Amino acid sequence: MAEIHRQLILHGFEQVIAEADTSAEQRRVRWAHEILSSEQDAVNYLHSGFCQAALPHREPKNPTEPWVRRNGAYQLVIRPGILPLRDKVVPVGVPYGTKARLIMIYFQTEAVRTRSQVVDLGPNMASWLKRMGLTTSGGTRGSYAPVREQALRIARCEFTMRFERSAKEARLADQRIVDSMDLWQAEGPVRGRREWVRYVRLSDAFFAHLMEHSVPLSEEAIARLKHSSLALDLYVWLTYRLHTLRRETTVPWHALADHFGSESGHRQLAFRLKEVLKDVAAVYPEADAEASSRGLILRPSRPSVAGTGVVVKLPTPRNKLQA
Repeated sequence: MAEIHRQLILHGFEQVIAEADTSAEQRRVRWAHEILSSEQDAVNYLHSGFCQAALPHREPKNPTEPWVRRNGAYQLVIRPGILPLRDKVVPVGVPYGTKARLIMIYFQTEAVRTRSQVVDLGPNMASWLKRMGLTTSGGTRGSYAPVREQALRIARCEFTMRFERSAKEARLADQRIVDSMDLWQAEGPVRGRREWVRYVRLSDAFFAHLMEHSVPLSEEAIARLKHSSLALDLYVWLTYRLHTLRRETTVPWHALADHFGSESGHRQLAFRLKEVLKDVAAVYPEADAEASSRGLILRPSRPSVAGTGVVVKLPTPRNKLQA
């Protein structure tokens, strides 16, 4: 259990938050208190491949180039797609940022929860945004337009998950996450004849793979980390890694840069991860991880969601994609 949770159990919320020196520390105390006080925690799901390699944190300089990330023997490649409209074809860049991550979790959670390839985004855009815990606002700084854009990017891009078993052997999985979309006209603050995704249908191959390689995540943890793409990445990665460890291991900063996608160098990434780790520890008290001069020290830990393992295997349809 993280130190902040031990202090809350020993001394109580009022004393611990009164001793917090900064607003960031106070936020973490509140989060930890809420996590400890919660009687039930809904479960979200994410494919293990997206726990091992992260999406871009912000839009790449060239959004139409493939995005490549490596984590040891695993490699994720995202190839941008196109969106055919009535009178033209529009290029669609790779998904990025916090909203893209939340949409990915939402798609996959709904598919696992309902065991259905068809995900309903709700009767209107506002209801979906509220279900994801986002504000429902329009305008140039609102959430409608960026969420719509990221949903379309996810739906139109092609994903490759490459697993290297040895120097001479590799397995490839080229697939779209979304097989088809039903488009509808946006209402409310977003006016005009804009198309929006009402339903998405996950591809047969990805859905089958997801049913065998779903990583359970805490919905309460996701809700508290939703404003930081790096915090979300660190949380899902630790959830995937810690439960399967058998002994203490140190992951060096340069390897973490390959996974988390630091464009600013290892030192700045190390500084950011050290701060973000404090947030993750507040919502994942079972995580036994600490930062050192060499990298992140990981130790075997219980899963983030009580009573679950990391990979949930459910009944799968035919045409199952091999891991």
